Amino acid sequence: MLQALSITKQLGHHRVLQGLDLFVDAGETVVIFGANGAGKTTLIRILSTLLRPDQGEIYVRDHKDQRPRALPRDHIGLISHEPLAYLSWTPYQNLRFLAHMYRVSDPESRILHLLDYVGLLIYAHEPLQHFSRGMTQRFMIARALIHNPPLLLFDEPFSGLDIRAQEFVTQLIKDEKQMQKGILLTTHVTALGYAVGDRYLVLTDGRLESLGCSGELSLEALQKGYQELLES
Repeated sequence: MLQALSITKQLGHHRVLQGLDLFVDAGETVVIFGANGAGKTTLIRILSTLLRPDQGEIYVRDHKDQRPRALPRDHIGLISHEPLAYLSWTPYQNLRFLAHMYRVSDPESRILHLLDYVGLLIYAHEPLQHFSRGMTQRFMIARALIHNPPLLLFDEPFSGLDIRAQEFVTQLIKDEKQMQKGILLTTHVTALGYAVGDRYLVLTDGRLESLGCSGELSLEALQKGYQELLES
């Protein structure tokens, strides 16, 4: 689904990403662990086309002909720390604008379905600026899904959420994976990342190191390997 080759990015005097390679298959959830400041958000911003890499190429496979091509924004759904929305607008207004931009068929039905799905239907006409962290995260999920993209990028999706909200996000990731979407998420919460992942990577010193796959290691082994990579 996604292929990133030799991605390099320098911010100031610090080379955050050092020629890293990454791939995500359809129906696969890839989890990237990393300490704060490791470059996880920078990588997600590059993959979502919000930030240009200094070097490297990113491709997605077109569903029609299965040939790789440059990553188009309408193939991506992004859930990030930032709302990426007009905060003075309501969820309904923001989603209506996005539905028009992405040429969503039957936008009214799609918007109401998503607002109900994320539990915001009763807040559909309340300005986003009044939302809590958890409510904003739920809106970001609806925003990411409005055009039904084949690739979903989650940047620290569990951060600041209570247990119930974490369970909702966990189930969402599993549901979207069942629809054969490629999913990439970053997190520093090993237990939650382990619960949803198929493959586990660690971003350290600007490069990606593999920890293994879900069928071949326990949570304890993952946590131990992660800690060893951080210490080295």
